[in-house]
Amino acid sequence: MHSILLARYPSIGRIALALYDPGTDLLKTFASSNDGGTPLQHYEARLADVPSLVALRDSRQPRVVDDIGQAFLATRAHSTWLKSQHYLSSYTLPIFRGAELSAFLFFDSTERAAFTPCVRGVLDQFADIISQLYLLRLSAVHHLIGAVDIATGLARIRDVETGRHLERMANYSRLIARGVADRYGLNDETIEYMHLFAPLHDIGKVGIPDAILLKPGKLDADEWRLMQQHVVIGEQLIDHIVADLGLQDDMAASIMRDVVAGHHERGDGSGYPRGLQMADIPVAARIVAVADMYDALSSARPYKAPWDEARCADELRSQVERGLIDGACVEALLGDEVGRRQIRERFAD
Repeated sequence: MHSILLARYPSIGRIALALYDPGTDLLKTFASSNDGGTPLQHYEARLADVPSLVALRDSRQPRVVDDIGQAFLATRAHSTWLKSQHYLSSYTLPIFRGAELSAFLFFDSTERAAFTPCVRGVLDQFADIISQLYLLRLSAVHHLIGAVDIATGLARIRDVETGRHLERMANYSRLIARGVADRYGLNDETIEYMHLFAPLHDIGKVGIPDAILLKPGKLDADEWRLMQQHVVIGEQLIDHIVADLGLQDDMAASIMRDVVAGHHERGDGSGYPRGLQMADIPVAARIVAVADMYDALSSARPYKAPWDEARCADELRSQVERGLIDGACVEALLGDEVGRRQIRERFAD
């Protein structure tokens, strides 16, 4: 669609979609098309900190900015990036799903005052198509989320870890994914799906008998083999959900399956159920494995007190040296001390 627009309006250098999460009040980059230059990726901001966009949400009306340099005087990352890419004017439209704000659609131009009433008349038609395509995609994902929520509820009931373990490790997963995004070529859409599906990693525990799942002591060899079957059970559950929704070839479904199937694999081949080497373990599974491990170390358990940060870091790096877990994922996590602390505090048990 951008290519079609460029043929008629060559100064429109960018179309971008930023998602809004009402639960956290975060705006997050999601998808964009840039005519050259460096795309804005892996960026987020609180909507409350952007009064001009709050006004668009409240009025449900689009906004035209004829001169970005004059209108955006604040030094926010988004404004600074727009200027660095030589965008001079913009046209922004809020997208609603019913009564709820769902996203913002941005058109940016390398000419001042590019968005005349005539141009906006054409762009409004394109915006309507883009919005409908996005909302259709969102609807499909929400159907998947609905099924996942049911499954996650089951996993939460059977989760023998701490009360908010699933929330913490989901947010650690997103923190890590953003940190390794450039290294592993992860776009914003992929990162959002990792955050969404990380809590599902142990869903297969719903099929493990209580006598084994809740056993206070060490499992014997037969019990451990049965416990390991939770990964296979989880894969089967995911396959059923995905098949019922007809999403077998969907990227979101693929990431969900990678998380469930691969989070117990280890880089030296000692993991289960497939004994994969590091290069063969999906990145999503590597990320979730590190997030899960860090939360287990840093949180209190019935059998241990929480480890301090230095001891957690030493253990994670030791496992990297032994080839068990992904070093880049570990350093992305350990390198964001502020982010880790905020997650621990917000999702404390």
